[in-house]
Amino acid sequence: MTVTEPPKLTPPRRDGRAPRLKAPAGACDTHFHIYEADIPLKPERRYTPVDAGLDHYRETMTRMGLSRGVIVTGSAMMDNEPSLRAIAAMNGAFKGLALIQPDVTDAELERLAAGGMTGFRISTKSVGGMGPEHLMRLAARVKDHGWHVEVHLNSAEEVVDLLPMLARLPIPHSIDHIANLGPAHPPGSPAFDAVARHLRDADDAWLNLYSVYNLSKTGAPGFDDMVKNVAALVAARPDRIIWGLNWPHPTFDVAVPDDADVLDFVGAAVPDPGVQKMILADNPARLYGFPPSQD
Repeated sequence: MTVTEPPKLTPPRRDGRAPRLKAPAGACDTHFHIYEADIPLKPERRYTPVDAGLDHYRETMTRMGLSRGVIVTGSAMMDNEPSLRAIAAMNGAFKGLALIQPDVTDAELERLAAGGMTGFRISTKSVGGMGPEHLMRLAARVKDHGWHVEVHLNSAEEVVDLLPMLARLPIPHSIDHIANLGPAHPPGSPAFDAVARHLRDADDAWLNLYSVYNLSKTGAPGFDDMVKNVAALVAARPDRIIWGLNWPHPTFDVAVPDDADVLDFVGAAVPDPGVQKMILADNPARLYGFPPSQD
């Protein structure tokens, strides 16, 4: 029987411009993946990564003015070893989110924490991802490591359905992909208001502004139809908003963006430099355990 390889991603761009927004000291990309050419991949996966290694990502960091990052072990990867190697190579500039399974051992959790991992991910979108049914039990197990969980779901409706469980967690949680609150869920809609209320009411809830290009219908360079949503979410809880590039942009739905457009969107949606600094530097330092940034 012939086995069909999952579709291959488009490589990230190397011809991008420098962003107009000057990133503050300690600016952190809180969500990206590293795919070296020789890493082992799961046979069952949603996509086949391209070679998007650490050297290429460091070039991107330099062009963007970023000094810190949080590497997320991709669902296509066999294990966390490539992420752990990248964290070690960056001498404190990287933290990580681990790919774990429900039967992960205590010894493995301790090893991952010692290697710079600060949390794990649940997903209903990734092939082979661990779903919300395991969340409460694992949250109790990782609490003493100071970890949090990143929530990666298919839709805004799934996010809303999970909010009562998230409110009961003994650990912090970050909701990624802007909680899937695209143009179809503007301020005033039930899903938007439920997420905004959750952010306002919970001191351990965070929202990640990455992957705006997957939600926008107007597209690059400005992602204009997402400005109102993001501005309102930031206004609801500016001290709990973080941002990421989602490099190397594992998507088939839209063109791979210019990374500068993704950062400049923050400037369009959040014109206050003080709030920009919170989102890009201060908030991620608190969530991921980096030292406070020095102005």
